[in-house]
Amino acid sequence: MHTNTLKIINKDHFRQNLNIYTRNAFFKLPKIDNPKILDVGCGTGVPTLELARVSGGEILATDIDQDALDYLDEKMKSEKLEKQVKTLNCSLLDLDFPDESFDIIWAEGSIFAIGFQKGLEDLRRLIKDNGFLVVHDPYQKHVEKKDIIEKSGYRLLDSFMVHHRIWWSQFLRPYEKHIKDLQEKYIDNPQVQQALEDEENEIKMFKNNPEDNCSIFYILQKN
Repeated sequence: MHTNTLKIINKDHFRQNLNIYTRNAFFKLPKIDNPKILDVGCGTGVPTLELARVSGGEILATDIDQDALDYLDEKMKSEKLEKQVKTLNCSLLDLDFPDESFDIIWAEGSIFAIGFQKGLEDLRRLIKDNGFLVVHDPYQKHVEKKDIIEKSGYRLLDSFMVHHRIWWSQFLRPYEKHIKDLQEKYIDNPQVQQALEDEENEIKMFKNNPEDNCSIFYILQKN
């Protein structure tokens, strides 16, 4: 989605309502002074900027969507966070960093693209000894994932669910109303209308199967 369209739709404004859960996950970690954090699959960086605010650390935010990264760059500059946050167009499959480069790796809604086990295994070498990985993932197969965590060389420090009712009430319901308002306002803009239709279809999928849309944070430590 083009950066200008991202600004018009302003989805991030509504997604920020869930930042409380990003903060909750972060504060379950032991305190680290000036941590080096890799945020994989950052998108437009709503959790990224929240991490910068609460961690005081250095964050490298990676994604393959350059428009999303450009939007994140604009937002970080407006908040004067550019000294803390850097962006890099980079795939989850091509994280070519030295071993043990990061104190914390953060993965909100990203490693499902390559699979939970592969994600944990691929990221492990990049984490410093006794460092941390925080994953926000769909709740499905939770019991199986707990086994994968142990087998992949991590210790599960904590976990908590974000219920589908929270996703709906705190994010998607107000966002749905916003989309309908924009559809009227930009009725003569085909590019914006197409983007709004895509967003509307995602919300419809959620409403058709709300129980499938719980998510869970895993707070892990590298063994």
